[in-house]
Amino acid sequence: MKYILLPKQDKPHQLPFYFAVEEYVAHHYPDDDYFLAWRVPPTVMLGRNQLIENEVNVDHCKAHSIDIFRRKSGGGCIYADEGCIQFSYISRLSNANEAFVQYMNRMTNLLQSIGIDAQLSGRNDILINDTKVSGCAFYQLNNRSVLHNSLLFNTQLSHLSNALTPSLAKLKSKGIDSVRQRVTNVSQYTDIEITDFMRYAQQQFCHSEVLELTEEDMQGIERIEQELASDSFVYGKNPKYSIVKKHRFEGVGTLEAHIELKNNTIVNINLMGDYFLLGDIDNALLKPLKGVEFTREAVENILENTDLSTIIRGFQLSQLLRLLFGRKPHVMKPEWLKIDLTSKKSTGETAGILSKHHMNTICTSGLCPNRAECWMARTATLMIGGDICTRKCRFCNTLSGRPRALDSNEPTRVAESIKALGLRYAVITSVDRDDLDDYGAAHWVQTIKEIQRLNPETKVELLIPDFMGKAELIRQVMATKPHVAGHNMETVRRLTPSVRSVARYDRSLEVLHEITKCGITAKTGFMLGLGETHEEILETMDDILKTGCKRLTLGQYLQPTAHHLPVSAYITPEQFANYKRIALEKGFKHVVSGPLVRSSYHAAEG
Repeated sequence: MKYILLPKQDKPHQLPFYFAVEEYVAHHYPDDDYFLAWRVPPTVMLGRNQLIENEVNVDHCKAHSIDIFRRKSGGGCIYADEGCIQFSYISRLSNANEAFVQYMNRMTNLLQSIGIDAQLSGRNDILINDTKVSGCAFYQLNNRSVLHNSLLFNTQLSHLSNALTPSLAKLKSKGIDSVRQRVTNVSQYTDIEITDFMRYAQQQFCHSEVLELTEEDMQGIERIEQELASDSFVYGKNPKYSIVKKHRFEGVGTLEAHIELKNNTIVNINLMGDYFLLGDIDNALLKPLKGVEFTREAVENILENTDLSTIIRGFQLSQLLRLLFGRKPHVMKPEWLKIDLTSKKSTGETAGILSKHHMNTICTSGLCPNRAECWMARTATLMIGGDICTRKCRFCNTLSGRPRALDSNEPTRVAESIKALGLRYAVITSVDRDDLDDYGAAHWVQTIKEIQRLNPETKVELLIPDFMGKAELIRQVMATKPHVAGHNMETVRRLTPSVRSVARYDRSLEVLHEITKCGITAKTGFMLGLGETHEEILETMDDILKTGCKRLTLGQYLQPTAHHLPVSAYITPEQFANYKRIALEKGFKHVVSGPLVRSSYHAAEG
């Protein structure tokens, strides 16, 4: 690492000069890392996307000759003067996050090396005794990381408190009553003079390595400095606006969107806040939104292939949509899904038998809309392996967590329940047991054999988990010769990662293929209404058929609780009927398709 040597100066430079040095060196000297320590006259330094009126007491600054400038990096607004050291670090690392962690650890170690108990805290702060002495901001330029941090060494803290006017809501969210309580000076903990500390930092970071800037360099720096000092840069980032949206996101920061609209089209948009900027926000995020209709769908469509976390640290498209448009509106349930769950005598009898044998059912844990109808007909889908699943899928209401040990008596109770219910067709499913070496396969085999022993005339349909794709485990279960073996796809390929927690689309296809290879009739199903497209539904049908599976169920996704995925759309009965027609034309032999259809709905009729 080399220390940047500046020509002798007659008077102190203002803030834009040093930021121009950073930018110039990043562009013209790519061969090494560079470091610089500097100080400025009293100055308020705005982050790249902050509103002056939200952050600065302009009247106080004018009265006390405090400059107001803006930097290109993100982060919050700070005050600096001759008692505050600024450090610039230009890194060859293109990963700004990596460069940030590396640099801030070195700065913390530097303070510790002179006997100060400094600690790195949160996103970008260095603390001494839980009070802040330093913060850092950074951005990427020319595939390099440019960082600068401010160290309160002997700063006039009274000016700091009076010059800055941060959001009270932000202070309250951190449990702090005023700016003054948050900060302290390093000089309270050391006798070293500020200039001596700056020389010490240079020696520790760079030893004797230097980069001496030339006159030609200084001319290039001056051109950049003029731009950064211009009113258009300092105040031009303070846009006029007609709509303001504000929200705080954990791990990202407080964001404020300022939007100018004309005929509900975005004319101009800017994002203010204390977030960490990683990429080119102007060209990668804000520019594509200009001229776009101000609707959730239009904004989502234009940015669906943009990874916002590479522009703003930790930021997701769903959070931008939440900021601009609020929570996604609830889709009202249509009339055809309003069902009668009134208990009948036979419903109660079925429930009583299941309770007597301490049976778990997917009917209850999955909040199945057909449970009253099925129980009235004395049918139920019995769930083995306990009632706690090791997975946490965002569509499923089954309890998730660390399950209890398998109950060795459960296979017998399942068989006795089927006998007591007088079932001619029994459907068995299970929770996922990823905690077990065989994922519960042996328990499945034992249960099926016990059912067949006590109920030799009962046909058994299985709805199995994926057993993590272990073909030998699937074959063990299929060796019990069930009438039908099902494994659900649940949704289309694109939505699988956001809907299912561990399962994989291709792995589920492999499970279906293995079932058919074992000579067992395979069955699968998936939900509609999660945001899938017509083309994706047809593609999923084709993928299923390639496995040899010819039995399909299609049903409406219903949100079990407010903590689960919301319903994107309610599919009409006519649409379900059309998908049944299409599936049969494609080659499926048996299709049950309707809003209330579930995997085992009318299973015995197939």
